[in-house]
Amino acid sequence: MAASEKAVPQLAESYWRQMCEHMGVALISTDCDLTIMTWNAAAARMFGAGADRMIGTPIESVVPQESRDTADRMLRRSIETGQTFQFEFQHRDETGANRELTGTIAPVVSEDGECLGASLCIRDITRRIQLQTQLAESRKMASLGSVAGAIAHHFNNILGGIMTSVDFALTSQDTSITSRVLRHTATALQRAKVLVHGLLAFSQGEPQASDLSDFTEIVNGILEHVPEMIGDRDIKSHFDIPALPVMPFERVRVHTVLHNIVQNAIEAMPEGGTLTIEAALVSDKVVTRVHDTGIGLDETAKSRIFEPFWSTKDALTTGAESAEGIGLGLAIAHGLVQTVGGTITVRSELDKGSTFEITLPRPRSE
Repeated sequence: MAASEKAVPQLAESYWRQMCEHMGVALISTDCDLTIMTWNAAAARMFGAGADRMIGTPIESVVPQESRDTADRMLRRSIETGQTFQFEFQHRDETGANRELTGTIAPVVSEDGECLGASLCIRDITRRIQLQTQLAESRKMASLGSVAGAIAHHFNNILGGIMTSVDFALTSQDTSITSRVLRHTATALQRAKVLVHGLLAFSQGEPQASDLSDFTEIVNGILEHVPEMIGDRDIKSHFDIPALPVMPFERVRVHTVLHNIVQNAIEAMPEGGTLTIEAALVSDKVVTRVHDTGIGLDETAKSRIFEPFWSTKDALTTGAESAEGIGLGLAIAHGLVQTVGGTITVRSELDKGSTFEITLPRPRSE
C-alpha cells in the first residue's frame, strides 16, 4: 500500500516535467534573484540556446536591451506582490529575422505560500501580427477601391471649374474678373491639396522610424493651429492635456486624424460655441476626445458620418477649403484610425453638440 501511495506522486512529477519540457510555448523560470532555473525545449528553439547554456544565467539576457527595464520591473513586482503581467517584445532569430513575442510573467509559489521566483510563458505571435497587417492592408485597399470613382469624379469637377473660370478670364479684359477667377482657382486647388494630403496619409505603408513623433508633441502641434482654424468664428477653446509618457506614434496619420476631427468640430458651430479637446492614457490606450457645442447630428447622420463623400455641409455651412466640405475628412480619419488598430466613435444630439472619441493602442515598444 505504501509503495502504491509513493508511485502516484512520482508518476505525477514525471508527467508534469515531461509536459513542461515538450509544450509548444517557451517555459522559463527564475529564482528570486532572476537567475534562470528551468528552460524547456521550446525556449531552446525560440532563442537558439539549450538549457545547459542558459540555466544559471540572468534572465535579462533573454530580453532585448530596449525592453529589459520593463521586463525586470514586471518580474520583480510579480515576485514581490504575486501579480501576473504580460508584455511584448521583439527578438531576432538565428536567421536575422525579427520575431514578435508575447510573454506572461507569474510568481512561482511553494505549498507554504513562499515565493520561490517567477515564471515566463513566451509565445511567438509573429504570424498573427503578419495576418493582422495583411488584413488591415486588404481592408485599406478595398476602401480605396470603393472610393476611386468618386475621387475621380470630384477631381474632374475641380479641374472643370478651374478650366471654365480660366477660359472666362482669358476672354475678359476686366482685371476685377481676373482677380476673382484667381481667388476661386486658389480655393479649388486648396480643396484638391487637402484631398490628396488625406489620401496619401491613408494609403502610405508601414511607418518608418523617422516618421515617428511623441503623441503629446503631435497634439500640441494641433493645439497651436486651433486659433487659425477657428478664424473669426465666435468659438472659445478649452484644452485638457495632462502630462503623458513619451509614446511614439506615426506623425502624419495621427496628425491627420486629429486635424480632421477638430476641423469638423469647428465647422459644426457656425453660430459659435465651445471646442473642448481632452487626452488621457487609459490602461494601454491613448484616448482623445473632441467635443463641440454645435448643431449636433440626428440618427441618420450619426449612422453615415464616416461614409466617404457623404457630408452634412448644407447644415454646417462648411467652407470650400475644408475636406469636410467634400465629405471626406471624417472618412479619412476613420480609415486612418483603423489602420493603426484604433477606434473612433461619436456621441451626438441635435442642438447639443457632438463628442468624437479616438482610441489608439499604445505602441508595443512602450
